[in-house]
Amino acid sequence: MPGGRLRLQKLASLVECGKLDVKHLITHRFEGFEKVEDALMLMKDKPADLIKPVVKISD
Repeated sequence: MPGGRLRLQKLASLVECGKLDVKHLITHRFEGFEKVEDALMLMKDKPADLIKPVVKISD
């Protein structure tokens, strides 16, 4: 399958319909837009326990 937008759309669809559970892949959680930089720096530093960080943007 080609990468990019199509792949992300298909993955998002699997998550939305409950066929793909990503909770075990999320190792770090951040709250608020102001924490985006913290999440990016974490990905840059790549600590041993990192799989994927998630930033939840409040409504």
